[in-house]
Amino acid sequence: MKRNKRRRKCPFSPLTLLAALLLIGGMLAVVLPVLQWDAEVSAEAGEYEQLREQNRQAEARETVEEETLNQHIVPPISLAEEGLPVQQSESAVGEQAMVDLSAYLAQNPDFVAWLRIPGTNVDYPVVQTDNPDYYLNHTFSGKSSVVGTLFSLADADYAAPGRNIAIYGHHLRSSEKMFTSLMRYKNPDFYEDNKTVMLDSLYRHSEYTIFAVMNMKVGDWEPSRTTFSGDAAFMAFVNRANSESLYDTGVEVGADDHILTLITCDRSYAGKEGRLVILAVER
Repeated sequence: MKRNKRRRKCPFSPLTLLAALLLIGGMLAVVLPVLQWDAEVSAEAGEYEQLREQNRQAEARETVEEETLNQHIVPPISLAEEGLPVQQSESAVGEQAMVDLSAYLAQNPDFVAWLRIPGTNVDYPVVQTDNPDYYLNHTFSGKSSVVGTLFSLADADYAAPGRNIAIYGHHLRSSEKMFTSLMRYKNPDFYEDNKTVMLDSLYRHSEYTIFAVMNMKVGDWEPSRTTFSGDAAFMAFVNRANSESLYDTGVEVGADDHILTLITCDRSYAGKEGRLVILAVER
């Protein structure tokens, strides 16, 4: 007798398989562009890695030259023997040496400073421009890129310096490039270990302590303001930043102080209109 062979049925119907394929296709359509975008950002940000290395080498040379100079600074024998106080140069007493920034100025005439925040990925050149739209989508060398360049507006006074110097930078999703790592300052625990901001401009080396971290919407306030009618207006600006800060840092700012303001987008606060503003006072 012949045995009837039963055909095995597919556990999934054609409609189920089609739905699964469409789901996978939809996920790939979402994920692949993001991965591609991240890869492009990393590649375009590679330019800044090269500039960083150039900056590290310049700092290393300055350190060696300063140490060599200090070794050769010896007080006159007559004064040393008599135990009299000896006036040493600023380099001899450990004054922070200025890093030679002329190479960056030669690469881009808009260059004005190098910004570094220890504990974060912020370690970039800053340009000063009256055309900020250009640097929103061009790197320091002029390449078209979503990474952009950190920039200050034309009215920022680095030379004097002015009472407030503001620097803008991109917040890039799923990346620590440019000003993205500033988002970490919304956590007061991170702030406690990373309060210092360092700025080497064409005119001086400055160190700042962060005193306020705040969110705002475009049009609520002008954090890049550079001119004030007097001490009262400047302190009103500072007090507003303190009153709207996400937490109390306990850092005091006086009427004679100079501040640095860092500004980036924060869509988690108010969508496209959201901004994160970090203010620091010069030590």
